Amino acid sequence: MSQSRQLAAIMFTDIVGYTAMMQADEKKAVAVIKHYNSTLEKWVTQFNGQVINYYGDGSLCIFSSATDAVNCSLAVQKDLKTEPVVPLRIGLHIGEVFFEDAKALGDGVNVASRVQSLGQENTILISEEVHNKIKNNASISTASLGHFEFKNVGKSMEVFALTNEGLFVPQRKKMEGKLKKKNLKKRNFIAALSLIILVAATFFIYKNFLAKNDSATDKSIAVLPFVDMSAAKDQEYFSDGLSEELLNLLSKIPELKVIGRTSSFSFKGKNEDLRSIAQKLGVAHILEGSVRKDGKMIRVTAQLIKATDGTHLWSETYDRDLKGIFELQDEIAKAVVQQLKLKLLEIPSAKLSGSGNIEAYNLILRGNYFFDKLDKENVAKAVDFYNQAIAIDSTDARAWGKLANAISRQSWQNYIDRIAGREKARTAAMKAIELNKNLAIGYLELGDLKLYNDFDWKGAEETYQRALKLEPENPDILYSIGGGLYFAIGRWKESIELMKKSIELDPLRPISHLNLGNILTHAGRADEATAYFKKTLELNPEFQRAHLYLGRNYLLLGKTEMGLNEMQQENLEVFRTFGLALAYHAAGKTKEAGEALMTFTEKFQNEWNYLMAELYAFRGENDKAFAWLEKAYQNKDGWLVFLKGDPLMKNLRNDTRYKVFFNKMNLSLD
Repeated sequence: MSQSRQLAAIMFTDIVGYTAMMQADEKKAVAVIKHYNSTLEKWVTQFNGQVINYYGDGSLCIFSSATDAVNCSLAVQKDLKTEPVVPLRIGLHIGEVFFEDAKALGDGVNVASRVQSLGQENTILISEEVHNKIKNNASISTASLGHFEFKNVGKSMEVFALTNEGLFVPQRKKMEGKLKKKNLKKRNFIAALSLIILVAATFFIYKNFLAKNDSATDKSIAVLPFVDMSAAKDQEYFSDGLSEELLNLLSKIPELKVIGRTSSFSFKGKNEDLRSIAQKLGVAHILEGSVRKDGKMIRVTAQLIKATDGTHLWSETYDRDLKGIFELQDEIAKAVVQQLKLKLLEIPSAKLSGSGNIEAYNLILRGNYFFDKLDKENVAKAVDFYNQAIAIDSTDARAWGKLANAISRQSWQNYIDRIAGREKARTAAMKAIELNKNLAIGYLELGDLKLYNDFDWKGAEETYQRALKLEPENPDILYSIGGGLYFAIGRWKESIELMKKSIELDPLRPISHLNLGNILTHAGRADEATAYFKKTLELNPEFQRAHLYLGRNYLLLGKTEMGLNEMQQENLEVFRTFGLALAYHAAGKTKEAGEALMTFTEKFQNEWNYLMAELYAFRGENDKAFAWLEKAYQNKDGWLVFLKGDPLMKNLRNDTRYKVFFNKMNLSLD
């Protein structure tokens, strides 16, 4: 008897009323079942799934990810609305599947069938487990139907309906399925008793555990930068690179919350207690270590620590030839998975596209090290190292993706010609996608170009969603969609939700707090935004635009002196001069406002067209404001993405030219 087990996203389907259909019109029923079978097999295969069992007018399918299962179900339902229409209901759940002689069994299968039983024609219902995996996917919308007690299922379960266009959402009162029979007296007694227990338990848990660490979950980890132990102390780029590689590898594990690089690396060189670090990052585990590199040999020491008490759960020392670096990363990741008792269909691999040339890999790590410094000289060094890597191995998709990112940075900061630079970045991003369609960085960089250069909102969303499908827990992708695209087109609620998710995964990243504050300001919540600008300054007192945005919000709230004080503290000259021009005008200091405006115009007008438009709009000089908006559009000034809801543009909103410009940007005024 052959047996095996695996964790899977389970899809249960059933044709509603098929028996009655067969009795009424056998020919039609046969056509329906043929349409159903061919459609199911086509889409399940396309979304990397398997049809495990057919049950006459239903089926059981499994997928390696919840996202694939949901997207497959959407495609199936859409396809089955064409003639002959198939009245299908679908239920999805994540659970363990037990295979015995090719038959799929187990509790996960049972729950999926129970969820499906609640459905009606053209519905897709999902369990809470599935919902938790896809809730941050902007292309998928859901609604809770409440909790249900299913037959032979031990606990009450919350069920959600997908509400995407074209789907039917059932009403709770009309839903029937494989539910337990109600016993009202017993239920009322249990409810009362449960409430008492819940209150007592909540107090006990909070007092003894949550009050000490209410943000960490068992399946969460931060990878701290490994320490360079090389004799010459010249391998910091390599030790940092190895740490980042491990972080990226672990972040691909669906069950594991992994804190983003910016937050983890903020503790570099600091001798802070690990329990304190874990509390700040909201994790239960820390992975740390050291690297000693000598020629082509490396010694890596890694240790996994339980943050609550500092216990070493696992440690290992590896002596390897540099050629084995990818296998070494895989081994460390697998050890973490085993120690945290995670269930996986497949352990991700560190192997890259391309030939795996170690010299090229080393050059990419060097490029990453200099790119992190973000100033003009170091970003140029990063571009050079990425180009060197490509010269050695032109098939390495990640090198092309990193090159696209670095050139985009140069263009955004006006370190190089903006338009020419962005076209070079586009070429590099498309090359990365061509070489490896399973690498998110190419899609992310191309999405940024569609957003900030092309103002192609639809194209940007489609491209970002492809990146998000590959790495749904990547804080950079969540930032780009929420803090970039949805911000630009005014989808404030989704923008705020995705930015909060990005901050949860990378909590000490200053720019995320800055951007969330800016979104709230544009959404008309300036007073609420203030806390995020202050948090940005708490994380980095010198962070660009933090004083500017905080000062701007004080001006909006009528606190002119406080606004002026913030503008005077702004770190970067361009933003300080811009802010002072705003604050002096708001304070009625005509002479000082004029001088600041003149200084800004003389020094920055060619590179900062949108800011020029903001200044004139704030001053009520509409003709000049619109002239600068046109220049910004012609010069592809990426700051135009901040136009929607911009409070500094308030004086333009009743001008007919404002609507015309919005139409040109393919934006709505509401």
